[in-house]
Amino acid sequence: MKSRIGAGITTFDDLNLAKQKLANTIKVQEKEILSSPVLSIVMGIFQGDSVRSSLKNSMESVSIEHYKKAAINLLSTLLMANKKTRKFFVGFIIAKEMIPFILEKVNEYVKK
Repeated sequence: MKSRIGAGITTFDDLNLAKQKLANTIKVQEKEILSSPVLSIVMGIFQGDSVRSSLKNSMESVSIEHYKKAAINLLSTLLMANKKTRKFFVGFIIAKEMIPFILEKVNEYVKK
């Protein structure tokens, strides 16, 4: 079975390109975290802004997606923290990633 990590990196230029893609991905994730309404309130308070203005600014950017992501992250943290549910949750995450991969490989095999 071929590993997906590092696949396609054969030259130094490929390595530099992969490093740049990874850096861009990290920047996007950092930007997403820093744009979180809850974090913007805390950062506003630490920067000396009033609580009212930082709360008002963060409420303008609140959307259902933010709450959905926060709920999913909280749920996954709770499931990983509980000793009894950790194994089932890890199994679910692995299955969630592996089933589409397996179906794709089966479809490729059937098409051949």
